[in-house]
Amino acid sequence: MSASFPEPSGTADGDSALSAVPPHHPVARLRSLAHDRPHDIAYRFVGSRGGTVDEPITWTYAELDRRVRAAAAVLQSRCAPASRVALVCAQGPQYVTAFLACLYAGVVAVPLCEADSAWGAERLSSVLPSSGVQVVLTDDVGDADVRRVLAGDARFAGYEVIRTNEVPREGSRDWLPVDLVPEAVAYLQYTSGSTSAPRGVRITHGNIAQAVAQVDSAFRIDPSSVAVSWLPLYHDLGLMLGVLGPLGLGATCVLMGPTDFIRRPLTYLRAIDRWRGTITSGPCFNLDLCVDRVRGAALDDLDLSSLRVLGNGGEQVRASALRRFSEHFARCGFRPEAHTPSYGLAEATLVVTCVPVDEEPRVLVCDREALVRGHAVAADAGKAPEQVVERVSCGVPVDQRVCVTDPSGRVLPDRRVGEIWTCGGNVSPGYAEETTATGTFHDRPMDAEGAWLRTGDLGFLADGQLYVTGRVKDVVIINGRNHWPTDLEATVGEAVTALRKNRIAAFRFDVTDRERLVMVAEVDPRAVRAQKLTDTAVEHAVRTALMVKHGIELHELVPVRPGSLPVTSSGKLRRRACREAYESGRLVRAAALD
Repeated sequence: MSASFPEPSGTADGDSALSAVPPHHPVARLRSLAHDRPHDIAYRFVGSRGGTVDEPITWTYAELDRRVRAAAAVLQSRCAPASRVALVCAQGPQYVTAFLACLYAGVVAVPLCEADSAWGAERLSSVLPSSGVQVVLTDDVGDADVRRVLAGDARFAGYEVIRTNEVPREGSRDWLPVDLVPEAVAYLQYTSGSTSAPRGVRITHGNIAQAVAQVDSAFRIDPSSVAVSWLPLYHDLGLMLGVLGPLGLGATCVLMGPTDFIRRPLTYLRAIDRWRGTITSGPCFNLDLCVDRVRGAALDDLDLSSLRVLGNGGEQVRASALRRFSEHFARCGFRPEAHTPSYGLAEATLVVTCVPVDEEPRVLVCDREALVRGHAVAADAGKAPEQVVERVSCGVPVDQRVCVTDPSGRVLPDRRVGEIWTCGGNVSPGYAEETTATGTFHDRPMDAEGAWLRTGDLGFLADGQLYVTGRVKDVVIINGRNHWPTDLEATVGEAVTALRKNRIAAFRFDVTDRERLVMVAEVDPRAVRAQKLTDTAVEHAVRTALMVKHGIELHELVPVRPGSLPVTSSGKLRRRACREAYESGRLVRAAALD
């Protein structure tokens, strides 16, 4: 099978200009792989933009390098060095080639989502003005959508659109190697926008090399490793697992699209089985969806024993989700120690901490009341379930320093909840729209040296491992007590099956100068019909669960139709957007359940 990029020609040429780039950098590594291992497989593309699990589109390192050089030559002929190029392609061969072509060409890639939906078009139009791009690289499928967005806004007048199928067949020899210095910006990684508007994080070539080395240290990837990913390539974890990590470490990647995974998660699991995947990753809803949708006879011939690393990140890790997945797929050879929770963020290129490979993640059972007060105290054995809360370790720092501080910047001792800070070569120099240093990237805790990143996340350290509790901006303070929305949402999701588990948002709302708790949740119509539930019964169950476990009173529950709540590129709920929709009266309630 063949992809839609035209077939370029040429062989791997000398790269004297790449001498400044560390060997873990994907450009330097792909150039050497194309020379040393030209016939080894770089990619297997599966899904709507690829082939079947058994007959995927397959690219060798040499073929990938030739295609990337041909595309890079086009960019060099039409873009100034260090200019910014937006990538708006379908996930698959085109996106991989387009991103790498930007690195080869010495221009700054700006990975973005497709504009084929209302959400995608809105995100594209909101991000482009601050991105500094003047050129958009798209494919033949997305071309019309991109042009529609650009034509509808005067701010985009003069933008140039380049289609990937404009790349000539005989173009790879026209590529000119560029000097990729570590301090130069390689791409802009936009944040997910779960707590604020998406922001472009400047990722340098030095950041890339350091982050790939950290992935190597954390996950022990080598040429025999096989990464399997459905995560969006415009998301930090998706880009690292689907492009930067495998290429930088000489591994193979089996890549499919997020829509293909959501529609049929069995395809993703079958890809792991068929190609003996050793590493994959995703947020908690990844685990939930696989358990909920892959059952019965589908499990009989499924073999997941090759998985060494099932990463879990992007949102708070739930112990119940890990246990549920382990129990469900035990018959398929899945090992619980393959669960590898981690913590990271776009501002740190990706990884900050990670559970060591082959070590089952630690789970602390904490006293709920003490944790609300900021102390991670182990719960007494006799405590009732509603008086305890589980926290899953996100592991140890990966080749960087990590600490937890109080609001004044004072470093806190073990088991005290505060803001997470990190310091390392993977930390970005700043946001795209900022020309001066900010406290986010260039502050430091008391008595610490170096430039530290204030993550805006809350957590605590215990015995050298990090436990994440939530976001500073998301904390719900009721009657002087701190509540993490993820805890409130998990409680309701587990207690009320009529509401979709990963589509519940909790946030605070001011009523007559007092903060109240509001929850919006997508209704699961099948569960409602099966259990013959009423509006009153659902709301009563929610109120009871919150009062029993958290001692908190619900101001209002707003049930909405499935698929109506805003989510990020990685599937996380956008709580800020949910709150704004509630405050403006834009939420449309689901029809009465009675």
